[in-house]
Amino acid sequence: MGETFETLKTHSTMLRTIGLTLLSTIIVAVFAWSKLKIFFFPPPPSAVDYRQYPLYSVPVRYIIDYFQHAWVSLAFAFFLSGAIQEFISKETVQKYLGSGKFRDYFLAAGLSPLFTTCSCSVVPIYVALLVSGASLGVVMTFFLMAPAANLITILLTGDYLGWDLGIWRLGFSLIAAVSAGYLFDQTEVSHRLGQRYKDIDAGQAKKELAELSFSERIENVYRNAYHLIKQIIPYLLVGLFFVSFLAAYLSQSYVVEFFTGFKGIIVAALLGGPLYTPTLVEIALTQMLLTKGMDRATALSFVMGQPYDIVSMAPNSKYFTWKGISLYTIIFFSYSVLSGILYAIIYGVPL
Repeated sequence: MGETFETLKTHSTMLRTIGLTLLSTIIVAVFAWSKLKIFFFPPPPSAVDYRQYPLYSVPVRYIIDYFQHAWVSLAFAFFLSGAIQEFISKETVQKYLGSGKFRDYFLAAGLSPLFTTCSCSVVPIYVALLVSGASLGVVMTFFLMAPAANLITILLTGDYLGWDLGIWRLGFSLIAAVSAGYLFDQTEVSHRLGQRYKDIDAGQAKKELAELSFSERIENVYRNAYHLIKQIIPYLLVGLFFVSFLAAYLSQSYVVEFFTGFKGIIVAALLGGPLYTPTLVEIALTQMLLTKGMDRATALSFVMGQPYDIVSMAPNSKYFTWKGISLYTIIFFSYSVLSGILYAIIYGVPL
């Protein structure tokens, strides 16, 4: 009886592993095909006039349209984020960010996008980095880069707003995050606060990870993805609900007046942080504003504002002090404006 139960359990595990592996293959294949199809057979641009629908149905129509366009990229991004969380551990990240060399800033900027988090939920991760020996400046770079250019952000920016904006956002976020972290480490405040964390013994927090089978790992990938979906999708739906009414009733003349040219870039940089829209909602909001007349240089400046949101400043002040927060806010605001101006000059957008 016991052997029969074990045999059934083994077969069940095998079938589940095969099923999840097949599902993973399908997700990657469908994503790749969707991108190739757009490249070879680009769909004609179209804008939906949501004012034609009754008021109560506007959010429903808008949310349906959003997911019709974005579901493939969302599925792939959540799957890939789950895989990264499973196969690239936080312990590995911590190991390579405490050498005290200039490369640490670039490593932090390069590794942080693998952790798909908003600016508030990244706080527990960077505290672990501090305890593990990373400098406050390196941790600041990590914190700024995680919400600005994480995996889902870049995929959805490129897919929904255009890969020109996705690449520009990634590049300028990298420059701004490294600049802020490096400059903060040159201050006396950083050295004084950093000593506090060096005295903490992180040895007890480091545990040897048990070897897991492939079947356990593939299941963990989907558990991670599901956990991320539960975190993000409810906020996305709430955000889309409010954005839908802007899409339907916001005057195009108002958008053209305040979100174009040099004035638009400044306004967008000022609003990008304080608005604190969740990443996916921010992209949907920007896409809606683009259809209403916002120029692409202003759109770039707007999406660059995510890291200096007001909501995350309170918990960050405990670790970076208000001097550090002021520093990274000024730097990211400056690069938000600069990126918009340079984009406008290179692509011929009127200023």
